[in-house]
Amino acid sequence: MHNGLKKILLLSFIGTLLCAPAILTAQVQHKEWQEAKNITANFKAVSSLPDIEVFSAPNIIMLKVNKQTEVRIFTILGKLISSQLLEPGVFEYQLDAHGIYLIKTEHSSCKIAV
Repeated sequence: MHNGLKKILLLSFIGTLLCAPAILTAQVQHKEWQEAKNITANFKAVSSLPDIEVFSAPNIIMLKVNKQTEVRIFTILGKLISSQLLEPGVFEYQLDAHGIYLIKTEHSSCKIAV
């Protein structure tokens, strides 16, 4: 292969890699956290972090947020599925599928199987 063509292909590949975070961010689902209306015994405690408490139920993640916190949910493969700034309160997020998810805030993270 001609050296000039190799350089063009390499630069194109590098450009794609540099744009990958923007592409992943653009794939965030448009679902949002909702205020929890029906807090029942079906939820089990998963983790108590400095800024949030995490609970789960089938296909639902519930958070009790103590202060304004940005919460991000990732699949176990690292795909960002939600990023939202939450005010203090109790919120739930409806998941599309069972699986293992990572919940991250500015100061903490936890793994949850739902």
